[in-house]
Amino acid sequence: MSKEVETVETDPQETSNDTTSDDGNVEAAEKPKKKSKARLIILVLVIVVALMFATGGVVYATQHSNPDFCDAVCHSPMSPYVTSFKEGISVNELQTDLEIPLLVTVHRDSDEAVVCVDCHTDGLDVTIAEGFSWLTKSYPTPLNPLVMTVKDPDGANQRSGVTTCLSGGCHEGLLTLDDLKQSTAHLERNVHDSHLGDQDCSSCHQMHQQSLVSCTQCHGETSRDGWLTFTERSRQIKELEALNAA
Repeated sequence: MSKEVETVETDPQETSNDTTSDDGNVEAAEKPKKKSKARLIILVLVIVVALMFATGGVVYATQHSNPDFCDAVCHSPMSPYVTSFKEGISVNELQTDLEIPLLVTVHRDSDEAVVCVDCHTDGLDVTIAEGFSWLTKSYPTPLNPLVMTVKDPDGANQRSGVTTCLSGGCHEGLLTLDDLKQSTAHLERNVHDSHLGDQDCSSCHQMHQQSLVSCTQCHGETSRDGWLTFTERSRQIKELEALNAA
C-alpha cells in the first residue's frame, strides 16, 4: 500500500516577502544598538577630553608659579630667563662679570621671595596667545621685555609700574607714583620726576639684564655703578645684532 506524498507548492512571492520582512526586522533591531554604541563612544570621548582639561588645569594651577614649570613646558625661549632667575645671569650674553646683582636676583632673594608670576600677571587670554605663539614658533628672539607703562596711548590706566611694582606693597612706603617721586625728591636730578613726563619703569629698570640710566641719552655725565649708559646700551644692541646676523 503506497502513501501519497502531499506536495505543497510555495508561492515565490510570499517567500521573498517573508525574507525581506525578516531582514527588515533584523535591521530595525540593529539600529538602536548602533545608536547606543555611537552615544557610548561620544560619552567616552567627552569624559577623556574633560579629564585632560581638568588634569591640565590642576597642573597649571599648582605648578604655574614654579619657574621650572616655565622652562619644562616652553624650554625655548624661556630657558635663558629661568636660568637668569635661578643663577643671576644676564640674558644678554655680552653682560658678564656684573658689578651688582641683577634686579631679578634682588627680587628673588627679597623677603617676599618674588617669583615669575608675581610680575608676569597676564590674564588667560594673553597666556593662550603666548601658547599659540610658542606652538607656531612665531615669537621674537630674544623675547620682548616686559614693558610697564604708566598710561596707554588713549590715557587709560593699564598694567604699569604703579600697579605691578608699587600697589603690591613690595616696596615699603611706596604705593603711588607720587610716593615714588617724593622718595627721590632730595636728589639733584629727581630721576622719578622726569621733565619728559611719567616714564615707563622699564625704561631704566631691567630685571634679566643690566639696568639703564636712560637720562644719559641727553645727560651723558649721569651714571651709576653697575648700570649702563645710553651709549653703552646702544653699542651692545649693535654688537648683539651683528652676532645674531652672523
